[in-house]
Amino acid sequence: MLVTLYILVSMVGVHSATVSILTDEISQNKTNPNINEISAKNVDVFRQLMNQETIIRINLVKNVHALMKDMLTLQEKMVETEGEISRVKTTTYQEISELKKQVEFLKAENAALKNKTAVDEKEIMILKENLENVSNTLTDVKVEVRYLSISIFGMNDDSKEIDKRLQELENSTKEIENEVRMNDKNNAATLSDLEKRQLTLIDDLKNTTSSLRGDFGDYETNQLKISATISSLELFRINQTLSKCDPKQNVAFTAGVTSQSTTWNSGTLIFDKVILNVGNGYNPSTGIFTSPVAGTFVFYVTAVEYSKQDLYVDIVLNSVSKVRTMGYSDAAYQTGTNMVILNLQKGDSVWVRHYSGKGYYTSSAPVTTFTGFLVE
Repeated sequence: MLVTLYILVSMVGVHSATVSILTDEISQNKTNPNINEISAKNVDVFRQLMNQETIIRINLVKNVHALMKDMLTLQEKMVETEGEISRVKTTTYQEISELKKQVEFLKAENAALKNKTAVDEKEIMILKENLENVSNTLTDVKVEVRYLSISIFGMNDDSKEIDKRLQELENSTKEIENEVRMNDKNNAATLSDLEKRQLTLIDDLKNTTSSLRGDFGDYETNQLKISATISSLELFRINQTLSKCDPKQNVAFTAGVTSQSTTWNSGTLIFDKVILNVGNGYNPSTGIFTSPVAGTFVFYVTAVEYSKQDLYVDIVLNSVSKVRTMGYSDAAYQTGTNMVILNLQKGDSVWVRHYSGKGYYTSSAPVTTFTGFLVE
């Protein structure tokens, strides 16, 4: 910029030293410019150029300051963005870790359910075989009862025939007695022989009748025993059938934990001490209740936190949380309780799952418990 100013000043000086020849090269006609006036003009031009340069410098300085301020702001925003990215990464890693835990937990539950399904299938097969055996035995018993009934009916016919013959014998005896009375004393010996023969025949018939009636009584007794056995077998078969298909059978359980923990912080809370388990729906090995029937159930959980450690647990249905308990660490051994009523289908699963905090407390008589029962 200064070089440019110097060149302009030099050009002005050169032009001011020139002479204009107007006519005939006569010195009187030569025009000499006013050097003072030209110098004043040059000074004004120089001042204007200097003012413009100053303005340009000031604007450049302002622009540089604004640019530096923008760079500082950009740096601050970049730092904030990097912090936010770091927080997002940390949160993402935590969520991924939690999802991995959930996947492992679901895999374990799936394996447990598969094992339980295999065991249930084996039990069902054994029960079917037992029912088939009972049905076959019952069929055989019914056949034997039919044969016995036919035999008893035949004996009834024989007994009626014997009674008929006895009646005929009595009538014959009366006729003989009448005939004997009509004979004279000469026939006394013959009458005596006939009476002896009559008495012998009557005794034989009475003995035969008594024996037949005894046998008939034994058959009746055996028939009653067989009928009782059949009734017992039928009742057993009905009970076995109803225990598997009656939708209104009783289902209820209560279980507790037998030992406390200060570090438990994930997964299913396993209540390993079974107090009641009607219907065998609760599994103390997995802590999971599997509904044997469809219906409306009530579930209740009590969880005691361990010495000022927060404890939150959920009652979950098929891995979906339904209600939550809260044991807050404001004081030691705070108790969290909650209850829920659920409509379950046969095969649905309900258990207690960790949500937050760690550890739980119990005693010899369980204070951390899980209860459920069928209401309809």
